[in-house]
Amino acid sequence: MDMSRTTQILTFSVPPAVVKEVEALAKQENRTKSELFREMVRVFRRYRAQRDRDEEQWIANLIEQVKAEERERPTPPEELLKESKRLAHYGAKQAKKLGVKPQDVTRLINEYRQKEHRQSRRS
Repeated sequence: MDMSRTTQILTFSVPPAVVKEVEALAKQENRTKSELFREMVRVFRRYRAQRDRDEEQWIANLIEQVKAEERERPTPPEELLKESKRLAHYGAKQAKKLGVKPQDVTRLINEYRQKEHRQSRRS
């Protein structure tokens, strides 16, 4: 007969006021503190997923607004060139400040993309 636990005990610290609040919530909900904690984790997961969807939608809407504005009032080529030079100058300055060499750029981009990919898979 297997007597192993199906749960694990977590230990963490919270201020006394939070302890009182958790105990009061558990009592109001007729739940144990463990049940309340599990529910809080489930709710937080749903909240985080919704927050990410909202942020993605906000970005998509912003991109659409910029595209519409660009269709209505296209940026003249000379302004695009000026902005491109300004951004290149800023990027070079930041790279120098951070000690990033041209040969590092591809590696850094790939590392960033891999990190983002791992984080998105955990969500």
